[in-house]
Amino acid sequence: MVGVKNNRRAQMTKRIIQESLINLLHENNSSLNEITVTAVCKAADVNRGTFYAHYKDVPDCMHSMEKSVSAELLAAITFTERQDSWETVLTGILGVVKKNYAVASYILSNDHDFLMHFLSSTKNKILEQDKKINSNLGINESQYMYEFYLNGIVGVIRYWLKNGLQESPEELARIINDC
Repeated sequence: MVGVKNNRRAQMTKRIIQESLINLLHENNSSLNEITVTAVCKAADVNRGTFYAHYKDVPDCMHSMEKSVSAELLAAITFTERQDSWETVLTGILGVVKKNYAVASYILSNDHDFLMHFLSSTKNKILEQDKKINSNLGINESQYMYEFYLNGIVGVIRYWLKNGLQESPEELARIINDC
């Protein structure tokens, strides 16, 4: 499978490059703009040609990780929208956040553009789900409730990440749902 862009070795190389970028961001408490391709390559133990075979620059590498997490979150929301409780939806979302701890930590603390884009892209899907669960609310009330819960949930997830994910996704979903 030599030459195939998505073969197992290529996927592993991309993962190592991505992990190296995240580690550099956390270790040096740097912004994305301060990290160079050279630093990522050195940390990942790959040459620049290998990096450029997969990404055009450091922000492109981060964007690739964001797209991947976004796709997983959308899949979790889509899968759970057939369920009848917010706790089930939250458990799916929190499971994705836990699985992608390093990227989620960066996104929730630094990448407000990505977060806002993702939240606005899922708003209608979540409001539709909310109509099934809270059918007695009007659209205006649903939108206020969405904003209230969304900002609270993002705050709780940030706190959860900052404290090292001590609770399981199921336990945290139960705590949020019971509030």
